[in-house]
Amino acid sequence: METKEDVLNTRTPTRCIPCFIFTALLFTISSGCFPAHAGETGKGLTTMEAITVTAHKRSQDARDVPDSITVLTDMEIEDASVTDMESLSYKVPGLTFNNFGSRRLSMTFMRGIKSMFTGEPATGVYVDGVNYAKSYMFDFPLFDVEHIEVLKGSQGTLYGKNTMAGVINIHTREPGNDRVARTGSEYGSENFMGVNGSVSGPIIRDRLFFGLAGAGLSKDSYLENDTAAPGEDGRHAEGGGGRLKLRYTPGDNLDLRLTLDGQTHDGGALPLRRTERNALVQSGSLDVDPAYRYSHDFEGTAEDSFWGASLNADCRLGNHTLTWISGFRDYKDRESVDSDFSPFDMTRLNYAWDEETVTQEIRLASPESGPDAVTWLAGVYYFYNDGDSSQEHLYRSGMVGNPYNPFGSDTGTRRFDFAGENYGGALFGQASVRVFNDFELTGGLRYEHQKATMERTRTDTPDSGGTSRLVYPDAANTFDNLLPKASLAWHLTPHHRVYATFSCGQRTGGFNTTTLSEYMAYDAEESRLYEIGAKLGFPDQRLNLSLAGFYMDIDQEQVTLFNLETNTPYIVNAGQSHRLGLEAELDWTLAPGLTLDAGLTLLQAEYDQYSDPALGTDYEGNRAFSVPNYTFNVGVGYRRPVWPGWDVMGRADLAGVGSRYFDDANSVREGAYELVNLKLGLEGDHMDIYVWARNLLDCQYVVFENTSKGVAEDGAPRTLGISVRYRF
Repeated sequence: METKEDVLNTRTPTRCIPCFIFTALLFTISSGCFPAHAGETGKGLTTMEAITVTAHKRSQDARDVPDSITVLTDMEIEDASVTDMESLSYKVPGLTFNNFGSRRLSMTFMRGIKSMFTGEPATGVYVDGVNYAKSYMFDFPLFDVEHIEVLKGSQGTLYGKNTMAGVINIHTREPGNDRVARTGSEYGSENFMGVNGSVSGPIIRDRLFFGLAGAGLSKDSYLENDTAAPGEDGRHAEGGGGRLKLRYTPGDNLDLRLTLDGQTHDGGALPLRRTERNALVQSGSLDVDPAYRYSHDFEGTAEDSFWGASLNADCRLGNHTLTWISGFRDYKDRESVDSDFSPFDMTRLNYAWDEETVTQEIRLASPESGPDAVTWLAGVYYFYNDGDSSQEHLYRSGMVGNPYNPFGSDTGTRRFDFAGENYGGALFGQASVRVFNDFELTGGLRYEHQKATMERTRTDTPDSGGTSRLVYPDAANTFDNLLPKASLAWHLTPHHRVYATFSCGQRTGGFNTTTLSEYMAYDAEESRLYEIGAKLGFPDQRLNLSLAGFYMDIDQEQVTLFNLETNTPYIVNAGQSHRLGLEAELDWTLAPGLTLDAGLTLLQAEYDQYSDPALGTDYEGNRAFSVPNYTFNVGVGYRRPVWPGWDVMGRADLAGVGSRYFDDANSVREGAYELVNLKLGLEGDHMDIYVWARNLLDCQYVVFENTSKGVAEDGAPRTLGISVRYRF
């Protein structure tokens, strides 16, 4: 019998802190022994610079945003090798990201609030102002990115539904008058090969510009199948993406940007190893799989494509700005997997998903005026989402006579087909005003209305012949919500601010694509956030420090359960829960060329009212599913000239994730782990050469376990590589 303290792995994760301290000390000593040249710029700036963001849909100093916000510049993104959502999460305290089995099955946690492929997300992801509507769209390559803004906490007023955990704004590089071209390639462990490149410049100077960028990769799996099966092992992958931008500025009052982008990826799917909770292990039929090994008679495959177009326009109307953002996204996914996760020929699953989303936002913003003026913006938003999917469950010879086989002593295929629509609109506005010179009061409100519908059928086809079809009743639901926000900021000095914020958020309800009619629909999830914080700047010490404390009440939290009979997950509303946390972020220029950045989130995520409707078990007081009790990141970077035209660059990063429970009963615990990444290189006027290591100390950790099925996936082991970049 397992207890709360049972862990998934008997191996203790490698503790990486001593190595990191040594690396940081080495950088510090180096800076003292080899002082930077006078007047050095870039990372060696000796004065603090303000960072302008558009997180609140207007340009402002990041220190003036009354929310917890993490901003990564293009240089920080390149230095830390942020190339996807997982590597981004290592730089943002309170954010974790993994995928489990395939790119589609991604899990995003922001401040302990999950976004999973089974339902609507709680974190909003926007690329150049266009929303990526579902969490299975989040695992995409990041290339030619200008900067990233991560807003934490409910952002319902300006961004609407499904942003109760926060918003990730990704801004790709805008073309201009400068002609810029760059290319790069890298090679690493598991035959990893990557290429990237971009070119941009004017077509007609001061009027028409273009930008073209792309990236691709290919890699073998770090997992090995112990059963002979056709196909490639595990999580191999190949694919890439590209983006074309056209920008037109016919005058000072109009800026038009047209973007076309797309990506495609092929890889393995669900190469999951069996744990002691697997039914075949518990029956004595099979053993537990060792780390990084699995045993399937069928190699899974996954193919996905994701493309879209957007039109962004900023038009000056007198002193006001009218913004227009039109977006279209098309997503397709095809997967075939061994759904019994064993060397026996029992069940397989073929999955297909097609989805299209159209979004439109129009907003008007007041001019940026003096400190005593009211600044405001108001807008309208519309979206339409259309999705069609199918699941084919193949019951094969190993399932003959099994109680979970709907065909009894026969074999056959059970297919579910689903068609759903979701559409709606919103009106929103927000205004800020200075009072008593040093105080700024902000208030906003959003009204949303949306409707969701679903049609579904089930078709059974025994291999012995004959077909039966069941049409389920159509389902429909509407959601209306008011999402207010209020904050008060106190400008203590030009470099010190404190703030208090209250905001509301909502995660949309929806429908389960299972045969469980009593759980076919689930309700919306609602939240109320209370946050206080401080943003402190110390110019003489070249130091920025941000602190925040928050408490969030959540009603009708959506939790994911698993139905063994249908071999599919489904969502129910748990009742009530809360998130209580402290956050801190630090950016410090220790000396010219030597920087330190760090972040920490301490988090309590507990169920206040929740009982499992199937088991009747009360989970009140238990920790929320898969939420770590802390996350942290520390990075040290160093850059200095070594001879004319060449700089030496070094960076060490440590990311830590606290313990988690992979079930609501808190019986399956994964211990804390830390990952060390290292990068060293030479940078010239035109060429850069780096060697790098990810998970340098080869920490072993589990990304996730489906405890109902007793299958898990291990995180990537140590990867070593070399990169070369060239600028024309």
